[in-house]
Amino acid sequence: MKRTLIFTGLLLTLSLAGYTQEKKNTVFLHKTEIMDELGLNAEQQHKITALTKESFYSITKIKKDQSLSDSERKTQISNIYRQRQKDYEATLTKQQLQKYNEMKEAAKKENN
Repeated sequence: MKRTLIFTGLLLTLSLAGYTQEKKNTVFLHKTEIMDELGLNAEQQHKITALTKESFYSITKIKKDQSLSDSERKTQISNIYRQRQKDYEATLTKQQLQKYNEMKEAAKKENN
C-alpha cells in the first residue's frame, strides 16, 4: 500500500513537472515580455491588452451561459479565439508578425 502511494505521488509529480515545463514554452502575445521582445509600441501594447481582456470576458460569459450546449459553447469559444488571433495579427507589423510566428513555431518544436 505504501509503495502504491509513493509510486502514485511520484507519477503525479512527474506529470505536473512536464506540464509546467510545457507551459513555459508557449508564446502568449499578451505577455509583457513577448510584447517587449517583438518591439510593440505603446499603442500596439494597449490594443493587444484590450483585445485579450475583451476575449477573456466574452469567453467567461459563454462558459457561464447554461442555455448553451457543450458543442455550442466550444464553437463560440473557438470563434472568439480565431477572431482574436486575426485581430492580433492585424495589430502587428509585417516584421513583428513574422517574428511572432517564428517564436510560436520554435515553442511548438520545443514542446514535441
